[in-house]
Amino acid sequence: MLCSINDMIFQNLRKRVSIGLALGVLAALPLMAVDSAELGLEPVYETLNPERTRLLSEAEIAAALTELPGWQVADNVLFKVFATPNFREAVALIVRISYPLEKLDHHPEIRNVYGKVYLGFTTHDQGNLLTALDVEAAKAAEAAIAGAYRGP
Repeated sequence: MLCSINDMIFQNLRKRVSIGLALGVLAALPLMAVDSAELGLEPVYETLNPERTRLLSEAEIAAALTELPGWQVADNVLFKVFATPNFREAVALIVRISYPLEKLDHHPEIRNVYGKVYLGFTTHDQGNLLTALDVEAAKAAEAAIAGAYRGP
C-alpha cells in the first residue's frame, strides 16, 4: 500500500512540477493539497480539537495575512516560497522548521526545488480548509526560520 501511495503522490507532484517549470514559476505547486481520504488513509486525529481546527472566516484569513508577510492563500492553502542560496541551506531551513511544527503536530506540504522551499498549510481533517492551526503553524515556521525558536 505504501508504495502505491508514494507512487500516487509522486505522479501528482511530478505533473505539477512539470507544469510549474514549464511556466517558469514555482507558484503552480501550491495547488496540490493531498487529502487523507484521497490516499485511503484515516484522519490523523481521532477527535478534532475544536479550537485548534476551527475554520477561519475570510476576514480572519485576511487579518492573518497581514501578520505573515510574504504568505499567500490559494485553493485553501496558506503558503510561502522561501529562496535559499543553495541546496544545503534549503534542507537546513526544512530541518529548522521541523522542531516547532512537530510540537504542534501539524506538518506542511514541503517542496524543495532549485533552492526554493515551498511550505503550504491546510487542515486535511477539515476537508483541506484553513484553520487557526494553519496560521499558528505558519507563525511557528517563521519564528524558527528567524531563529526565535529555541527547540524542545
